Formats: sequence, C-alpha cells, structure tokens
Amino acid sequence: MPPVCARTARRVLQQTRAQFPLFLLLLTAACQTLPPPRDSVVLAESVEAAVNVPSGAPRYAVDPEESEIRLLVYRGGPLARFGHNHVIVGRVRGEIRAGEGAAASGFRLEIPVESFAVDPPAARAEEGAEFAAQISESARRGTRENLLGADVLDAAKHPLIRIESIALVGPEWGPTVTARVTLRGVARDLRFAAAVLRQHGKLAVVASFRLNQSEFGIEPFSALNGGLLVRDPLDIRIRVAARRETASPR
Repeated sequence: MPPVCARTARRVLQQTRAQFPLFLLLLTAACQTLPPPRDSVVLAESVEAAVNVPSGAPRYAVDPEESEIRLLVYRGGPLARFGHNHVIVGRVRGEIRAGEGAAASGFRLEIPVESFAVDPPAARAEEGAEFAAQISESARRGTRENLLGADVLDAAKHPLIRIESIALVGPEWGPTVTARVTLRGVARDLRFAAAVLRQHGKLAVVASFRLNQSEFGIEPFSALNGGLLVRDPLDIRIRVAARRETASPR
C-alpha cells in the first residue's frame, strides 16, 4: 500500500464503518494505482466532441461532504526557501452517470470557489515533507484573499470551476478520461487516468492531473523581482464519493 494510503487507512480505522461508509469506499478506490499527475495531458486544441453526460445512465449524486479537490501549489525562484508550498482544498458537487462500462458513463462536477480552504493543517500533514512547514493563520488568510481575487480565480465573476466529461474509454475500474475544465471562463480539454469503484449503490472515483495556471490566463504570483514566485504547474487531485439515486415512486 502506498505511504499516503497507509496513513489514511490508519486514521480511518479509528472511526466506525457506520459513520463513514462512503469514505471507506473512497479510500479503497484511492489506493488503486494511478499514474502521477505529470502523465496527464492538456490537449493542444479543444476536441471536436462536446461535453457528454449520458442522461439515460443511472445517476449518482455527489456527496460534497465526502468529496474534495486538492490543489498542490509549489514555490519557486532563487529565493524559494523564503516561501511556502500550499495545499488548497475545496468541495465538489454534481453528478455521475454510471452506465454499463466506461464508454456509457459521464459526469458533471462543480467546485464552488468560495469553498476553498488554504493550508488546512491536516491536509498539509497528509502531503508530507514538502508541506511540513507551519503556516500562520494570517498567512493562510492572505493567501486565500489573493487566490479568490481578480488576478487569480476572480471569484466575484467566476464563482464555479466546472469539470465535465467528453469521453471515457477503457475498463470501468480504470478509465482514461477526456474532460473539459472551465476556470475563470476559460475552457481547456484534458486527458487523465481515473480509478473507479462501484458497489452497493455507492460510487468512488479518484483522479489526479497537472495543469498550468497560464493555460487559463492566470499569471503565477511573483515577488522580489521574480526572486520568489509560484510555479506555473499545479498538481490537482480529486476524490469523489456518490450515491445512486432511486426513482421516486408514483
């Protein structure tokens, strides 16, 4: 079992299965083997196909309380030692349509920008040595203000980040996903691997990919004449837990 999964498993085993049935399913999916984020591909041009979320497939509603997106932000520049890496955690909502096999499935996810929390101590601890430095509350607050400001996510004009499926291919448990990411009103198509576990009316999905801020019109933050900066690439991890919806009786 990978080290991060082992640490997470130890924490989860301290809780009861009755309290966290969906999270335990999500943990199982998360510990499947996934390629590192650098193996994801941002397509040079948008694919011709449109967003595809099969309306006839069984619908699974995403549980925002047990689903998250995590952005890993890295320091850079000659004075990088005076800065910090950051972990940004947000909530995920939306739907997954899970048909018979990957090709008959799709999803539509939304991340409310206002849900982002900067450097939660537990999340930093989970990410290991690169994020071991302590961050003060004032520094977290200032970083979040910059994140939501007009120069970065521009939350006032663009309150949602959207990730929507275009196509899924391969095995149901490990599809290759082509999806459209819309951030700050800019859409980019992306291809990445996912791990999926479906059982007993519950669905768990984990995926990771890498994006450059500049691909969405964001100029990475820099200070001290470029001596201290934020690297353009962001590593992004998504963990989604969902429950199957049943038709209402007539």
